[in-house]
Amino acid sequence: MWIWISRVLRSILGLAAVLVAVSLFMFLAQSRTAPSQTDESRALPVVRAVRLEPQSVAMQWTGYGTARALDASDVAAEVAGRVVERPEGLEAGMAVDEGDLLATLDPRDYESRVLAARKQAESLDAQLSALEIEEARLGEQAELLIEEIAVAQRELERAQKTLDAGAGNASSVDARLQSLKALARSRATTLSQLEVIPSRRAQIRAALEAAQADQRLAEDNLSRTQVRAPFAGVLQSIGVEVGEWARAGDTIARVVDLSVIEVPLRLPQSSVGRVAAGDDVRLTAEGPSPLSWTGSIGRIAPESDASTRSATVFVEVRQRPDADSRTLLRPGQFVMGSVISRERTDSLVLPRRSVDAGRVLVARPWREGDPEPPESAVTP
Repeated sequence: MWIWISRVLRSILGLAAVLVAVSLFMFLAQSRTAPSQTDESRALPVVRAVRLEPQSVAMQWTGYGTARALDASDVAAEVAGRVVERPEGLEAGMAVDEGDLLATLDPRDYESRVLAARKQAESLDAQLSALEIEEARLGEQAELLIEEIAVAQRELERAQKTLDAGAGNASSVDARLQSLKALARSRATTLSQLEVIPSRRAQIRAALEAAQADQRLAEDNLSRTQVRAPFAGVLQSIGVEVGEWARAGDTIARVVDLSVIEVPLRLPQSSVGRVAAGDDVRLTAEGPSPLSWTGSIGRIAPESDASTRSATVFVEVRQRPDADSRTLLRPGQFVMGSVISRERTDSLVLPRRSVDAGRVLVARPWREGDPEPPESAVTP
């Protein structure tokens, strides 16, 4: 009997489990969300095909470089001296014109040297003038001696004739002969003095030229006591004060010309042979408000850098130094440059819409014989 009761209980429990499972299945089936129904023909993306043909485009390369002034000068003292003057208000950052005074060195020693050199030149010039007078006087004296010698010669001849005729005496002849010889010796001395005149003149002229050269040097050194700006620009620094001693070669100031800025731009080696002098360049500086400048290639370095595989071009940017200082390209700025070559080449130009996240979605060169692409195509 207990066996029969056990079998009935197991049957009842099994039937109850089946009923619970069926009830749970029906509950889940009724509470599930029905999936959305879409048209299969509209689920596929529609891509517009574009026919690409080679077009003539300008090549472009990008490089980086640091700007520098084409004209910049460390103005140095050319002579030694104590600084006795510096223009009032002359400070770094001020604009100066060519020839503006930057500093004055004590000129007294150089003025004394100029005066001494001038006196020496004047003395030698006076000696040269005196020599000309002496030469003229000796020439006149030599002419007079010729006439006197002729007179003495005639008197000697008359005395000799008188002696030969028996009316004269030998002492008269001897006296006239001695007088003739004295005049001849005097003429010879005068001619000797005349002969050395050219060498004396050359010697004095050489000394005069040397004195005049010393005078010019002294005058130049005197003018160098005033240190002036070599060209128009802006003062980067001024390094002396009144009372300081400046030696020859010491830097007095640094002047920078902002009108022409040069940027040595390093480009990829692939640009070699494709860029040329005169190609346009756009320079951009990094920052919260990026500035840009337009320049052109002025020259190209003959050698490439094998270690960096780059070539260097020198970009010139011309600007007005009196423009807004916030827009000026300044020496020392690090810039990026884009060089646009004047040489054009045939290339496939992709529309912007065919590029997504740096990847080309659809692109293939067009080949002769390919069917014409439809206005739109469906891709799986």
